[in-house]
Amino acid sequence: MSQLDAVTSHHGGGLPANADVVVVGAGITGASIAHHLARRGVSVVVIEQSRHHAAGATGRSGGMVRAYDPDPVTGELALPSLAAYRDAGCWASGRAPLHAVGAVTADHPVQGSALREAAGQINGALSASAHVVADQDEVAGIRLAGGVALVEPEAGWVDPAEVTADWLAQARVDGAVVCHGIRVRQVEARGRRPMVVTDAGTVSAGAVVAAVGPWASDPVPGLRPASPVRSRSIQVSIVERRPPAPPHATFVDLRTGLYAKPVGSDRTLLGMPHLLWDSPVDSPPEPAHAQATVAALTVHFPWLTTATQLSTVRGADAYVSPGGQAPGLLSGTGVPHVWCVRGWNGGGVKTAPEAGRRAAEACLADAFSDIA
Repeated sequence: MSQLDAVTSHHGGGLPANADVVVVGAGITGASIAHHLARRGVSVVVIEQSRHHAAGATGRSGGMVRAYDPDPVTGELALPSLAAYRDAGCWASGRAPLHAVGAVTADHPVQGSALREAAGQINGALSASAHVVADQDEVAGIRLAGGVALVEPEAGWVDPAEVTADWLAQARVDGAVVCHGIRVRQVEARGRRPMVVTDAGTVSAGAVVAAVGPWASDPVPGLRPASPVRSRSIQVSIVERRPPAPPHATFVDLRTGLYAKPVGSDRTLLGMPHLLWDSPVDSPPEPAHAQATVAALTVHFPWLTTATQLSTVRGADAYVSPGGQAPGLLSGTGVPHVWCVRGWNGGGVKTAPEAGRRAAEACLADAFSDIA
């Protein structure tokens, strides 16, 4: 069994009775938090309800990563995260997971100066070659259909499940216990320690952090975030890219929300906002939306008129409820020493390396703040 395969080998029994920190959720953010905690010598238990890691929003994510984001909070985390994805030394596999196909972010012309400022910041931090193009019909295999675009040649995409497995493998080497197929029933305060009650036993923890993505919209008792979370549907399709269709960078159009990324040498993932709130995470795909997605993206990829649609995947992302206060990285739950990771509005993969590091530091400080 390989080191990366080992992360799925623990199903059920042997749940420790005590841990410095319990991480609920083995998606990409939970795995990052566990890795950074274990690397600091903290005893960590990861509890995942599914039989394998990255079973929720992580496994259905497009995995696009770039340094730029119009949300400054997300952008602050995405910049060092892209650096981590580029650094082979950060990964148990010994290679960087980033597929550096480039990234193109399109926006309205009025945003040109903001994009140029962002390009300067990216280049200063990463010694990169980000730049802005305007009045150009096509860049990196993508028709721009007007507007301006920030081009990041050093960005691209990662396989979210692969990244998650790598971090969990590193966490286990550093002493973490990763448990799959265990459901958390509630988290409660007993004395000065939170207790995580599961269907396989109870764990006494110094701190608990829930990284459960859209499942935070219907939390178990004790894991309700201070800022309510809603789930919003996502749906992506994979199409076959046949010659003479050119290779292309990852693409996000901030004007419309359309996005696309290459998947290997002959396939492309396509996405379009799917504005359905609070639908079940495992709802079946909608063929009409898949067809509308292909039609909408044809203006940017004319070869889609003859492309074969191969598959469609439905999932969900976590969002702060409209009108709710946007949380920081961690949101309180009302139970002392129990935290919930913020909903990332679909940006969890892009921010996971740095978000996990910062969340781990916060949990480390909290776990020993007043525990005898």
